[in-house]
Amino acid sequence: MNVEIKFTPISNLGEFGLINRIRNIAARVDNLHVVHSIGDDSAVLKTGEDKMEIVTTDLMLQGVHFDLSYTSMRHLGRKAAAVNLSDIAAMSGIPVAATVSLGLHSNLSVEMVDDFYEALVEEFGRYGCAVVGGDVSASVIGMVISITVIGEVEPKRYVLRRGAKPGDVVCVSGDLGRAQAGLKILNREKARYIQSGEPSDFSPNFEGYDDALEKHLLPEPRVDMSRKITEKINVHSMIDVSDGLASDMLHICKSSGVAAELDEELIPIDPLTRRVAREFGDDPLDYALYGGEDYELLFTISEEDFGSLYGLGGNIRVIGRILEGKPEVKVKRISGSSLAFADFPSYQHFSPRAGKG
Repeated sequence: MNVEIKFTPISNLGEFGLINRIRNIAARVDNLHVVHSIGDDSAVLKTGEDKMEIVTTDLMLQGVHFDLSYTSMRHLGRKAAAVNLSDIAAMSGIPVAATVSLGLHSNLSVEMVDDFYEALVEEFGRYGCAVVGGDVSASVIGMVISITVIGEVEPKRYVLRRGAKPGDVVCVSGDLGRAQAGLKILNREKARYIQSGEPSDFSPNFEGYDDALEKHLLPEPRVDMSRKITEKINVHSMIDVSDGLASDMLHICKSSGVAAELDEELIPIDPLTRRVAREFGDDPLDYALYGGEDYELLFTISEEDFGSLYGLGGNIRVIGRILEGKPEVKVKRISGSSLAFADFPSYQHFSPRAGKG
């Protein structure tokens, strides 16, 4: 008897399609403690009357998420903590505890691991989050980092991606695209180093790019900002900008069953980001829409509530509006043209172009 074995390449689904497939399998088991599971920045669990537990996990692989040729172990430790804390911030949570599991290649030293952990523990400690466990294993494919963070949040204060309503204004903290500008500079100098024969006296040209490099290597999770916002007003939906404005806005739209219209003129792009884009012959808007790793807060609120955010800091601004309609993101360009996305345009793992470091 011949049994046909199906083989569907993962690239046919892409990262988000695969996550949806996994979510459908996981949903076969019910649990009364699970308030919200796969499909958001964190899972939400009911653990008591006055507190909810939120849980997030992130995986980082050498050569996919980070490049040790220009990332120090201290920078990596801080960033590994920050990207997980950012997921907690996106739910308006307070980080409490973390577990850290590492796969370590034989070319790493004890001192390098010390540097990583010291920076990681320091970054978690800034937000009162304790490292309480984990695992360590040998790895033959480079360094592997898997971190789970457990946080807590009041029952009426956690925010999901779903909940955006027609008439809401779309808000974002900080500026967008600067992390991508930093990555472009790092990759340019790495290419120069390789092309010049990897000399021991090579001096990278980083002068004038500090803010972009720091944004990429040492992102700031908006934990405190998130708490301040939800203390002041009712936030309808929220996400952190990790995949790029276009994809993360579309996550909110798809989860909420709405459309969004953004205005290029209102999207905050730093002068340094614009300068770097010009140097590479790129459109700076592309850095904001598709670059990712800015870890700013993207959220929707009632228009009348925006005035309550004055004085909170974080350079929060309105960049668009939520509309009725099928889930898609439209961007009005300064030129008068427009862009429209009904599918995820930013970086996805398993896509044919995956492999950014």
